[in-house]
Amino acid sequence: MEVLAWTLIALGALTTAACAVHLTRIHRRNASGLARSIHRTAPALLAAGLLPAPALITGDLPAAAWGLWGAVTIAAALVYSAADTLSDVPGPQAASRARPSTGRAQHDQAD
Repeated sequence: MEVLAWTLIALGALTTAACAVHLTRIHRRNASGLARSIHRTAPALLAAGLLPAPALITGDLPAAAWGLWGAVTIAAALVYSAADTLSDVPGPQAASRARPSTGRAQHDQAD
């Protein structure tokens, strides 16, 4: 049971890191598609945090395993919350369109 718990904790850490990278790349390329991607990665992040719990409870594991499991669970929650926050922030293209131009062309038009 100890090997299973350590394996699930390691897989949870890898899954959390992969989801973080995926969501960061989606936000940079297509901010509007981030909301759909969050819903696709949410089950993987949930599984990363919850799957090791039964193996930890039934086995007699050291405190390091419990601590690492807690860190992975908190990291998964932070990845989800950061992506959810980024989905509410307008992308760089939307912000540049909303800003009025103060360049030379606008000054020349006023003359």
